[in-house]
Amino acid sequence: MDPLPCINNIDKMRDESTLSNSITNSGGMNENKIKKSGDKIEQQQQQDAIPSTDDQTTEVLEEEPRNLLISLLSELKIGVDLSKVPLPTFILEPRSLLEKFTDFMIHGDLLCGVSKLQDPLDRIHQITKWYLSGFYFRPKGVKKPYNPILGEIFRSRWDFGTNSNNNSSSSSSSSSNGNGNNNEGTTAFLVAEQISHHPPVSCVYISNRKDGYTMSGIINPRSKFLGTSMAVIVDGSITLTLHEHQEEYVITFPTAYARGILFGTLLTEICGSTSITCKNTQYKTELDFKSKPFFGGEYNVVTGKIKKKSETFYQFSGKWDDRIDITNTKKKTTETFWDVSAQKRTPRIVRALQDQVENESQRLWQKVTQAIIKKDQKEATVEKNRLEDEQRKSVRQRKEQNIDWEPKYFKKVGDQWVYKYSNTSLYSPSEPIEIEENGIIQFKNSSSSSSSFSSPSSSPNGANSPK
Repeated sequence: MDPLPCINNIDKMRDESTLSNSITNSGGMNENKIKKSGDKIEQQQQQDAIPSTDDQTTEVLEEEPRNLLISLLSELKIGVDLSKVPLPTFILEPRSLLEKFTDFMIHGDLLCGVSKLQDPLDRIHQITKWYLSGFYFRPKGVKKPYNPILGEIFRSRWDFGTNSNNNSSSSSSSSSNGNGNNNEGTTAFLVAEQISHHPPVSCVYISNRKDGYTMSGIINPRSKFLGTSMAVIVDGSITLTLHEHQEEYVITFPTAYARGILFGTLLTEICGSTSITCKNTQYKTELDFKSKPFFGGEYNVVTGKIKKKSETFYQFSGKWDDRIDITNTKKKTTETFWDVSAQKRTPRIVRALQDQVENESQRLWQKVTQAIIKKDQKEATVEKNRLEDEQRKSVRQRKEQNIDWEPKYFKKVGDQWVYKYSNTSLYSPSEPIEIEENGIIQFKNSSSSSSSFSSPSSSPNGANSPK
């Protein structure tokens, strides 16, 4: 496959200085290993991960783009679905929604060892902490990720070393290397695919069997115009499965509001009630993401409790982009539950653009991304329209030929969408190395060639991919 002409420019703009940062924060990845690998090591949310001060999370639009936005919104009725409205590119975040799912694995080390916790209360306590770690990465002002193209995919992985485990309450922790098969750390693989465009529906699957868990979910975001703001309502859920305990934790997500679209400063506010529910143990975390009161108060406040039926064991409150404290209601003790400043990020590992398939998010949207980063809104609009026109053409062709589109990596079982190659069996230290290749998370067998996505130091072991 020939290298794409703008790869180096995009990588320079998106990933400048991130390689050295990733080496520092990788929790076990060494420089030689990175040099041997063809993968791209990214510091999550490179240009968009920002501190949580008001002047860096808000934005004031200049007169011309604000007038353009007001003109567009003035023609809309309150409650209209914005997924079919072509929004100006200056409010686009330069990445796809499929890529945005990776925010919740920036601190995936918090899940290391969670399956080894013997008390189910300790397990949901740690899972709640991990969940709260996924919200503080956000772009400045109001930015909407690209609506994924039908059939678009995104793949990545995270390598967790033994020193990256922040699960201080765990009595023991699993460990393996970047492929999850020795005593150095564990690896989480992610495969996401857009299975519907109208309505937009995304499927995601994450696997870290060495650490005893997989995640699967279906996300159906709905965007509405509310008059003076816009809302993105996240329907669907993610299910985290702990294999050893045969527990499933169903996780829901809050609503994101775009404030200040007509006047004032632009900012994104996360509001609403969410939950983490485990029917197996009957434990449940209830969370309430607060909206800022009209007078006084603060942004980004969350409160919640961990309970079993009517009995509450923990209560917590604070700012999800700063610090959250938690109180043990039985012991009457309070401690820090989540502190952004005290956490290390785990770098995301993705293939370089030239090694990605054509419908992979970063390669698919590369020209739009390049234009947005260069603040060339005209070129961004042209490239975005080109992609959307190609998608509409494909839809017409399939309709004319009476061909139904089918997802490549996910299938419908009953009323659920599941990853075709899921493996939820218990991890065995004697099993072959697990890799992701061509979107399939599988055992590496002796007859296959070395994957550019797997650790270059790994030696092949005989195995067949899961059926």
